[in-house]
Amino acid sequence: MVEIETLKGAIFDMDGTLTDSMYIWDTAGETYLRNQGKVPAPDLREQLRPLSLTQAAELFQVQYGITAPVDEILKGFDGVVENEYRHHVTLKPGALELLEYLKNKGLEMTVATSSPRTIVLMVLKRLGILPYFSHVITCGDVGFGKDHPAVYHRAAELMESDPSHTLVFEDALHAVTTASKAGYFVVGVYDKSEGINEDQIMPLCDLYLKSLTEFPRD
Repeated sequence: MVEIETLKGAIFDMDGTLTDSMYIWDTAGETYLRNQGKVPAPDLREQLRPLSLTQAAELFQVQYGITAPVDEILKGFDGVVENEYRHHVTLKPGALELLEYLKNKGLEMTVATSSPRTIVLMVLKRLGILPYFSHVITCGDVGFGKDHPAVYHRAAELMESDPSHTLVFEDALHAVTTASKAGYFVVGVYDKSEGINEDQIMPLCDLYLKSLTEFPRD
């Protein structure tokens, strides 16, 4: 059970948690490599999932012989995904109502995401939810993907909220694992992109939601 009165902050992942957008990242790496004349490995999606964008670009350099500098590779990523975010990505059901509820309960909220800052700010503004968040932290800001707790710790530090008094909303197994080990109150959120991992995700969560509409309210 979530005792809101004991909590101070909430950290939200974006893709697959707040927004229905994981389909973009499931194919972006493959699309980029094919555009460069490369053949993606069958397990590329699994390789990229825990990585920051910078780490993904470095992997492309090492494993696929991409000679472009990291900054140029990241621009290529942006070009692949920007159109979808700008025109097609939607909020997941219940997201807006949950943000309003937590705001009314006095929780400070921060986005912690692997996506590029420019895209994150653009889509949060377009969907009308940016004002709910005091901070937006990206894995690029801290230099680690979500296989490391740095992005959560930075968010909690900015909110002056220790892990045990901070909710973390996540959909992905590697991120849920990291946040759980780091001592946060983990709220797992189902996303079809992680459906195959659901049985592993659920035991790691303090609360598991099939939909954001299921978050308990008093």
